Amino acid sequence: MKQNAKGAKTMELKVFRDTVSVSQQLCDLTLEHPVETEILIPDYQPEIFKIVKSFVSPVILQKQVLGGKLTLEGYLRVSVLYQGGSDQSLCQVEQKLPFSRSVELKTGECSGCRVSVHGESEYLNTRAVNQRRIDVKGAYAFAVAAFGQNEQEIVTSLSGAGVQQKLVPVDFTRVVASIEKPFTVEDSFAFPARPEAVLDAVCTGSIAEIKLISGKAVVKGTLCAAVTYRSAPGYALERVQKELAFNQIVDIESLTEDCSCHAEILPQGCTLVEGGEQDGGASISVSCALSLLVLRQNLVYAVGDAFSTQYEAKVETKPLLAEHLVDDFHYTITAAGEGALPDENSAIIDCLATPLPLSAVDEGGELCLRGRVMAHLICCNSLGEIECYDKPCEVVLPKKYPAGEGTLTVDVTSLLESARAQKTTSGASCEVTLTVSGTVMERRRLTVLDAISCDEPLAPPTDGVALRVYYGRAGEELFAIARHYHADPAEIARQSGVEGETLQEEMRLLIPAAE
Repeated sequence: MKQNAKGAKTMELKVFRDTVSVSQQLCDLTLEHPVETEILIPDYQPEIFKIVKSFVSPVILQKQVLGGKLTLEGYLRVSVLYQGGSDQSLCQVEQKLPFSRSVELKTGECSGCRVSVHGESEYLNTRAVNQRRIDVKGAYAFAVAAFGQNEQEIVTSLSGAGVQQKLVPVDFTRVVASIEKPFTVEDSFAFPARPEAVLDAVCTGSIAEIKLISGKAVVKGTLCAAVTYRSAPGYALERVQKELAFNQIVDIESLTEDCSCHAEILPQGCTLVEGGEQDGGASISVSCALSLLVLRQNLVYAVGDAFSTQYEAKVETKPLLAEHLVDDFHYTITAAGEGALPDENSAIIDCLATPLPLSAVDEGGELCLRGRVMAHLICCNSLGEIECYDKPCEVVLPKKYPAGEGTLTVDVTSLLESARAQKTTSGASCEVTLTVSGTVMERRRLTVLDAISCDEPLAPPTDGVALRVYYGRAGEELFAIARHYHADPAEIARQSGVEGETLQEEMRLLIPAAE
């Protein structure tokens, strides 16, 4: 007990506090990057007869948040398919265009930063300047989003001074670590017969096991390298694959066994080196980044509102933006498309595909993740010329999410597993298989207590009434009624036979007088 300035005795008010991780959106923007390059055809490859198709794909080597800036570094892989002039063979050349971009963030330093980068070509113009030079001009659009976390103090409980409190659950996910670890796997690689020309070498990856122990994450999985080549002049293509196992150990200082981990493989490059003891032998080097998002789920209760049955309480509130993990998914999705061919007599040589970014779409109160993958049908038309026909295929993930009070933030990565096409009576059909993985986070804005003071005692009732009757309406909160009368909500519930915090129907409440 203590005395106030007027000599009246007051009960000391105790305030208990804790800290939570508060979400902050650091940036959400689109960066347009120019694509301008000149590609020279090596002497050992055929001269250009016709440009068939050009592609641009990004490889992000570094995403760094430092000093209020986000820096992206990597390269754009520009590859061009063309038909050779001498033997009409299908050929490929490529060039890497390094880039470095910096983005000013909305706030200063914060912890638990995670960065999402996706994109697609805005336009791409490719032309043969002469028989050994290709000019490429266009633009690539990066969609960049970054989120961080700061520790913020909240009031978790109040005691004394006749204070009544309303607790609200704060479900939040603390980002323990967001790491991308580059690694390389090398192995021998055998062709059925020595290839005349290698057109492309790509890789995908899958996670088989994640084991979290104190301070370390052990990740096991498989990389799949696929090489497309010609074993003879012409446009007949062959493909050979090889699986390479990997086992990576990542040191994470604050990792404990109660954490969860979302892991992805981000391919960065695939290099084939000719040589070996047998005919057609080679070695392959696959470079990837292992992306780990380590999370810890938390649930605490904060005081959302308060009043006193004995004092005039001054209450200050503040907004709180809590973020929690809704879903961590990994899917294998097959998308299909069909349609007529511009030349119905075309023969399908191969099918390539470019995954496009997925987005959340509201469908009747539920959010669905959907997008497209563009299938590229490489065909030989009736004139013997090689053409590329594009067919869009819709991608829809199987799970839907309720559109609640918060805002859903989706980070999705799509990797191409395979693409195939065949002639049909109406033209052509294609199937594209993707490995799709990602996270769904909900950001919810809450109002919580920031400060409270109880200085002036309540004026004693003048009418001498010890019990009042209040006719409540359905949907009213018991806490709000109790605050109006400075009464104990638990006592109102006990005397009136109320269960729960909200009145389900019209009813009579017995309100005891303030203490």
